[in-house]
Amino acid sequence: MQIGHTAGHGNHTLLDHRGEWPKDIDATSIARLYRKRWRIEGMFQRLESVLHSEIKSLGHPCAALLGFAVAVLAYNVLALLKRVTEQAHRAAHPDLDVSPYHLTVEITSSYEAMVRRLPPEHLPCADDDPMQLLQRLLLLASRLSPRQLATSKRAPKPTAPKGYVDGSIARSHVATDRVLKAVAKRR
Repeated sequence: MQIGHTAGHGNHTLLDHRGEWPKDIDATSIARLYRKRWRIEGMFQRLESVLHSEIKSLGHPCAALLGFAVAVLAYNVLALLKRVTEQAHRAAHPDLDVSPYHLTVEITSSYEAMVRRLPPEHLPCADDDPMQLLQRLLLLASRLSPRQLATSKRAPKPTAPKGYVDGSIARSHVATDRVLKAVAKRR
């Protein structure tokens, strides 16, 4: 796949894919599939950066498939906890966007202590009624600080005023090559 600007097409960006595609698939479908692939790649990049989960060597195909399945499961759990946390604080903070990074830091910083101190019967269980599990997760999420979990929004870059240079100064520029040649002629 190559992306680039081509002469004669104005300022259009073209996607050039050299490969074997079925004859009945059109360019729009190829572009849509390619964009979907990059959304999935982005999901794995976010997951790896938050959980530091990259496995350096998975030589065996079964191990690679297991790693893929665990990564997808972990991302789904993280997405669920992010959404539950946003929902738990929706009344007081309607525009809350929970950062997956901050959420993961919060979970990993207190998880070991919670597991050691809390009896298993108090932990949410997947065998529970889904609504009961959801209510328990909402209760736990409501105890988290939304200020600590919110994404950090960057302010727009301030535009620096462009400096004004007088035209006579700008036109008075002399190329270094000319100066060196003039000095060499004088010698």
